[in-house]
Amino acid sequence: MSPLQPKHDHIHEHLHTENRKILALSFMLITSFMIIEFLSGYYVNSLALIADANDSFALLIALIALYLNPQNQRRVAILNGFSLLLVAIYIIWEAIERWQYPQQIASLPMLIVAVLGLLVNVVVAHLMLKGDQANLNLRAAYLHVLADLLGSIVAISAGLSAYLFNWIWVDIIASFILSLFVLKSGYAIIKEALLGVE
Repeated sequence: MSPLQPKHDHIHEHLHTENRKILALSFMLITSFMIIEFLSGYYVNSLALIADANDSFALLIALIALYLNPQNQRRVAILNGFSLLLVAIYIIWEAIERWQYPQQIASLPMLIVAVLGLLVNVVVAHLMLKGDQANLNLRAAYLHVLADLLGSIVAISAGLSAYLFNWIWVDIIASFILSLFVLKSGYAIIKEALLGVE
């Protein structure tokens, strides 16, 4: 064994432990806010918040999967992907219904929750940048956070439009756009899992 091997193993173990800490903290933040965002979306009648919460759910599942063996990771990913496709189709269907029969939304609470979502995603992205960027799983989770951050910006735009101009239709368009992101995520997850890409 090389004299450098113990030192190399120690560095690798330190990075692994650090990555786990970052993922655990990210997991707690994402989970807490995902629940708040989903319940808030239901309460204030905003499809955009509900759609954004479901994109956060995809990240949550991705973080859980990092703690599993490769075979179980693929199984969880496929289940996650299909659930995202179903949720996206439901939200698109609901958006079409609301386009025909518009509903009022509580715009100020929606805007506050959307801004908080953006802040949570910025904090999580900052945390992940402190991790080992050579780690493929951590890098994938980081890219997912960036996509979720974009979702928060879309939700903020919808909230601002509803609050300032009473443009309720923007929430419908925003939810439709976010659903397309969720569809894309679901498809990409299923494709990657079926191809067996680690």
